[in-house]
This record gives sequence, C-alpha cells and structure tokens, in this order.
Amino acid sequence: MPFASLMTASRTLLLSLGLGLSAPALAWEKNDGLPLAGEPHYDIEVLYGEGKYTEGLAAAEAKLSANPKDVDLHWMVVRYMFEVAEAFGEEEATFDKEAHYEKMITIADKGLALDPGHPHLLFGRGIARGRLGTTRGVLSSLFMAEDIEDDWTTALNSGYEYESLDGHEIMPCDVAQALGIFYRLVPEWWIVGVIAGTKGDLDKSVQLLEFADKCRGQRIHVVKELGVSRICRGQKRNQPSQVNQGLADLKRALDITPKTNSDHTDHRHIKMLIGDLDLACEYSRDGQADLDRSKLDSSGVSAD
Repeated sequence: MPFASLMTASRTLLLSLGLGLSAPALAWEKNDGLPLAGEPHYDIEVLYGEGKYTEGLAAAEAKLSANPKDVDLHWMVVRYMFEVAEAFGEEEATFDKEAHYEKMITIADKGLALDPGHPHLLFGRGIARGRLGTTRGVLSSLFMAEDIEDDWTTALNSGYEYESLDGHEIMPCDVAQALGIFYRLVPEWWIVGVIAGTKGDLDKSVQLLEFADKCRGQRIHVVKELGVSRICRGQKRNQPSQVNQGLADLKRALDITPKTNSDHTDHRHIKMLIGDLDLACEYSRDGQADLDRSKLDSSGVSAD
C-alpha cells in the first residue's frame, strides 16, 4: 500500500478507535520514507537491512559515543538493542533482559531530552517498557501501562513514516502492531483502569492488528499476533467463529517462509499455540503472561 493511502487509512483507524490525530512529520523526506544512499548513517541502515544486528549495534554505539547529540543515533541504538535481545529465547539464563531493556529506556530518554516527542524514540521506548513489563510480569508492571500507551499512541498519531531497507521495520505499521499486542495483554478488568490509568480492549487489539496486517502483509509476527488476539476475543466472548478465524491466521502465518531467527521463533510459538489454543490470551513472545485475576493483589500493585 502506498504511504499516502496508508496514512489516510491510519487516520481513519485512529478516528474509529478514538485515539486522536496530529500533524504529520516524516522520518525521511525522500523516497516515501525509505532511507537513501548518502543520507547520514546510511551505513547503519545497511547493516540493519542485512540483519547484522550485533555488528550494527557496535557501530551505532560508537557513532553515538562520538556524537551524543545526534537524535537519530539514539533510536538506531535502541532498535539494534531490541533486535539483539530478540535473538535470545525466553529461557536463556545468560542474558540479563531486564538490565538490557532498562538500558534501552535510558538511551531513549536521552534522545527524547534532545527532541521531545520524536516518534521513533517514543516507539522504541514503548517497546523497551513493554518488553520489560512482560519479562517482569504484566500484573506487577501495570504502573508502566499508561506510559507505554501514551508513547505508542503519540507515535501512531504523528504521521511519521519510515521503512527500513529490508522492510523489517515499517512505521506506522509496527506501531499499530505494538498497540494491538498491548491491548490484548493488559487485562480488561475495570480495576486495572483504576490502577493503571488504562486497560485492555480486545476490540482495539484486533482492529489495530488487522490494520498492521493490511498495512504490509505477509509478515509472520503480525499475522501471528492477529490470530492470537482473535482467538483470545473469541474465547472470552464464546464466539467459536472468531476462534476459527484466529486459528486460520496462525496457519496462514505458518505458510509464510521464515527469513530471520525471529521468524523461526514465531513459527515455533505458532505450533505451540495451535497445539493449545487456551494459551492465546496470556501469550507473549517473552513467555506466558500470568493474568490470573486472583493474583492481582499479590502482584504488589495497588490503586493507592
């Protein structure tokens, strides 16, 4: 879908979800959001497009150390850190994901101090906070929920357009996907709204993930998450047709050829989900989220 049509669709979706609108601001001024040879840090973009995440992170960190006021280098480092963390399974004991995500937040905050409201930095900070939350446990991390929602909603509203050279990262498509996962994993319980200032919404989750899928199709992780949210909504509302539609999405994602280690992980998770659809509502790429209502009081979170 061309970016002009994409952004029209995005604004229509935002209005329907009541998420608001604001003026557009392009990430790259030329070539429909794609970075071009000769632009600053194109070498970092090439490494990302080639999937050389460890090498790219080292290069981006070296550049940032030499140019600490360069806003773009901040989000590039954050993005590489996310990809490096994704290479480690949820059972990997030698990698301290919490410390890693906390460092991502710190770098994003430094970038936002230079350019408050930068959509790519807001997106990256929201990802780091979200991953930190699912790593620590959703219920014990509800205090971050409103901040994550604010970061991603602002980024989605901004009109910011970006596509990496390999098409692995696409904005606003990926922001919609992130928000879709958010509205599934944050519980819909009214008390969560009191505690966290926001709460889950399975209708928003499915709508946002449908948009992310249409925005740029044939991406395993997007189709997988759409299927999971449809299954979860169908289970919660006793709608077998929704469960079946979600199952069809999971099977559709399995038919897409994996290109990255992350894709292979998603295929493994999809097979796990197909084997036990009851895992859907608590599914997180970082491991099953414990969303038992009876455990809310013991999670350490209160409305005080």
